Amino acid sequence: MTEKTKVSTRPKSTAKTADFVLDHDVYAAISVAAELHDIKLVASEYAAKPDIVRVAEDLENMVHGFFGECTSFHFFEESGLAMGQYRWTAEIKSGRKKALKLTADYLVAYANLSGQEEGHVEFFLNKVGRFATYPYFRALFSHHTSETGIMLPPLPSLNERVD
Repeated sequence: MTEKTKVSTRPKSTAKTADFVLDHDVYAAISVAAELHDIKLVASEYAAKPDIVRVAEDLENMVHGFFGECTSFHFFEESGLAMGQYRWTAEIKSGRKKALKLTADYLVAYANLSGQEEGHVEFFLNKVGRFATYPYFRALFSHHTSETGIMLPPLPSLNERVD
């Protein structure tokens, strides 16, 4: 019997319907068939203000965070290629003032998806592409903060489930 789950959120890109019904068997078939084709950094912006050195030394008052989202999705059914763009952002603040910000956009592509249903392919790319692109962003963040001359711990690992 096919198990189905109602999913109320989809990537901002196409959102054809407000309520997407996930068929776990279809999703499983996509997961088995999909082959990571490419990941590319397509844009990045890094800014560190001079007071970042002071902020990095005052760990008690430093506020930091990161987030990522799928900003676009394209599916070429004939060729079986699905592409999405992920935007990752990390910030460090002292109070309400931003002392450091990194934004990076990654293009991620999966192949071997001919004949698959577009909504499920989009759901797959949104979930799995997040985990595929994050290690690259994490490394980029470490590179930039190191080049700035500040010693910060690396961004944490993602630990969300991919189901």
